[in-house]
Amino acid sequence: MNAPHDLVDELAREIGLDRDEVATRKAYLELDESDFDALRDVHALLESHRDAFSDRFYAHLMSFPKLRDMLGDGAEARLRHVQAAYFSSLTAGEYGEEYMRERLRVGATHQRIGLDPKWYIGAYRKYLSELHGLLWRRLHGQPERLRAAMEAVLKIVGFDMGLALDTYTHASQRSSLQNQNYLEQVIDGMPAGLLVVDAELRVRSMNSSMADLLGVSDSLLLEQKPALEELISCRELADRAAEALASGARHDNLLVTLDKRADGVRYVDFNIRRARKDGSYMLLLIGQDITFRRKARLRLQESEEFFRLTFNQAAVGIALLGSDGRLLRTNSKMSQILGYSEIELLQRFFQQLTCDDDLPGELALIKRLKAGEISDYQREKRLIRRDGTRVWVSVNVSRMRDANGNQRFICVIKDIQRQKQAEEALLRLANHDALTGLPNRVLMQDRLGQAIMHAHRAGRQVAVMFIDLDRFKHVNDSLGHDAGDSLIVEIARRLSSSLRESDTVARQGGDEFVVVLPDLAGQEDAVKVARKLLGNLFQPMLLCGHEVFPSGSIGIAMYPRDGEDSATLLKNADSAMYGSKGKGGNHYSFYAAEMGEQAALHLRMEGALQRALQREEFLLHYQPVVNIGSGVVSGVEALLRWQPAGGPMVSPAEFIPLAEETGLIVPIGDWVLATAMRQQVAWRRAGLSPVRISVNLSARQFLGQDVAQRVAALLAETGCDPAFLTLEITESVLMENPGAATETMGRLAAMGVQLAIDDFGTGYSSLASLKRFPIHSLKIDRSFVMDLTRDADDAAIVNAVIALAHSMKLNVIAEGVETSEQLAFLQERGCDQMQGYCFSRPVEPQAIAAMLSKLAA
Repeated sequence: MNAPHDLVDELAREIGLDRDEVATRKAYLELDESDFDALRDVHALLESHRDAFSDRFYAHLMSFPKLRDMLGDGAEARLRHVQAAYFSSLTAGEYGEEYMRERLRVGATHQRIGLDPKWYIGAYRKYLSELHGLLWRRLHGQPERLRAAMEAVLKIVGFDMGLALDTYTHASQRSSLQNQNYLEQVIDGMPAGLLVVDAELRVRSMNSSMADLLGVSDSLLLEQKPALEELISCRELADRAAEALASGARHDNLLVTLDKRADGVRYVDFNIRRARKDGSYMLLLIGQDITFRRKARLRLQESEEFFRLTFNQAAVGIALLGSDGRLLRTNSKMSQILGYSEIELLQRFFQQLTCDDDLPGELALIKRLKAGEISDYQREKRLIRRDGTRVWVSVNVSRMRDANGNQRFICVIKDIQRQKQAEEALLRLANHDALTGLPNRVLMQDRLGQAIMHAHRAGRQVAVMFIDLDRFKHVNDSLGHDAGDSLIVEIARRLSSSLRESDTVARQGGDEFVVVLPDLAGQEDAVKVARKLLGNLFQPMLLCGHEVFPSGSIGIAMYPRDGEDSATLLKNADSAMYGSKGKGGNHYSFYAAEMGEQAALHLRMEGALQRALQREEFLLHYQPVVNIGSGVVSGVEALLRWQPAGGPMVSPAEFIPLAEETGLIVPIGDWVLATAMRQQVAWRRAGLSPVRISVNLSARQFLGQDVAQRVAALLAETGCDPAFLTLEITESVLMENPGAATETMGRLAAMGVQLAIDDFGTGYSSLASLKRFPIHSLKIDRSFVMDLTRDADDAAIVNAVIALAHSMKLNVIAEGVETSEQLAFLQERGCDQMQGYCFSRPVEPQAIAAMLSKLAA
């Protein structure tokens, strides 16, 4: 926080920093308009490097633990902003009254936070060192301009340091004087009395409280310095004072009786401390009037005895808690309820005795009680007995304060375990199936309703599965109903063990079960559970000496697609179950009555994709990759296109996600890789200069098969030179399984294949995390390139990625470069390569060949 405006004005007046003084200082430093012109001359140059300089400057500051501790957590963004603005103003060329205020504010702020001048001076040293290096690199060919700039910087820095350090020193002196005045006021306003006694045991001074306690006037000390024993007639106090003066021993709780007061006897508790001032010893006698406390103690002893008898004979548990939850006192009924002795209870906190499930609610109520929002509360909760069992109790808690003003809590506790057991038994009978113990239809519908409400708020999905056992009637008819009941119980166990704790499996009746899966991301989650359930059901079991293999038919309805209420979802799941029955059982089916046009389109496109592979409807276009520095085409990226026979070309955005979802991307990706390799060989055999060809690997290709083995086979089959092959992998794929990715990429790199990270910046990784992978290039995603000339954040990200990637010796390729302004920005920042409409759209192989031939000519 900056120093207030008024404080800065006061400091300026006290220092004498008027216009004449400022002019004198500037004259002494030979700081004039020519220097201001020199500073303005290099301002724009320095501004263009301000971010990089601020990073180095901040890193230098934070490398010192003392500075880190002083500046505190979360200081990074604030410091970077303040430093950048401060160093920008040094060369801005505006040095008027507001500039002076800012420099005074810096000194006052540094003094307030305890930032010694050595750190301030060291910071300027760092600034001058960095600035000298930067100006030398940019202006060493212009010695006069360099000399003028450095001379002006030294003068303005000297001027600034003088202002800030003068302010720092004066603010320190001002603070010391204020502290002294404050201390005198505090001492005089102390409720305890204070006597200051010199080495001759004469009273030198006392505060107002002590003067009132002793009944003496201020004029007494002004006229004479009475001996301690004359002022307070207590031999023991005088002896202890002499002993403390001689040895430095501390004396506490020395009781002195003052019996010559008009308002009766007073009791004062004295503490004695030796101190040193101006080369000699002195004593501080601190006296506390405890008259009321002593009289109250007798009354308290009487009420305490009455309370003790009432407390211990109460028919309910009573506990006194401290503000931290420690049990300060308990009665015998409390020990009876919990099974602990009183001594054992006094070593515990209520948090340790409260069931974990009930603790958050309890803590929330205690917090409101402490804050004064409520004065008491009542609730039912579970306490943990000494033997580990839980007991239900009704608790009434009220807030109070003890004699010292400390917050305390009185808890009255009644054992309601039998009442709760009776309630739970009735509730279980009403909500659970008697045979399996599973939730019945009533409880299941309640949980389904809750799952729907949560999914609606969170934008998630719910799956309802209707499960009917296959051929259950045959078991009942052949082995009897007891065997059928045993099968039902085992099926209930298998279903329950296959699900999450948050899922619900309920018995609908007979051989029908319902499973509710809340909080799903999509249909695929339900598919996984359905397959797991069918697999676990279809395990052998012995039933009346016969080995049977149970199976079931599962129908699935999804919220909100197949219904938005419990009744509709259950009805549609039941309908879908009959679809599974129609397939012979041991199967799952989704409700399909409302699949809609999009789902039907996906089905048609999936079939069309299958046929496209067989009919060779896919083709590759190639987009040139250009060296930004030379403008030479150094490579191409292979891009998949689909041209159905007799129809318009299909956008990759329409079919590639579906190919990924269905797994067709694996054979399609294999075709792309083989075709691109053959094309690279064809260009080479046509006499064209070798050109690097880049191919994207899908997540399923990279993670779902031995891609290194497949690449090795295709290299051998096509004759493609691995030195001119680059495989592109998105960073999100790498971060999904870093260990496996590192091993696969190591094998590919060993073949001579280069590796590139595609769409960098969209997968939530960092450059540091990529150091483990044997990569050669980073491709900056087009989403950052698109607005980098208009969006400062995108520009900063691209600039940082280029700089840090180069520090790791990685090649940087920018995707989606469409304008000359974007290209100029990338060229200025040292980006190595680019691709985009600024140079060429993706084109057919013949166009690439013509382009390469033209460049060779």
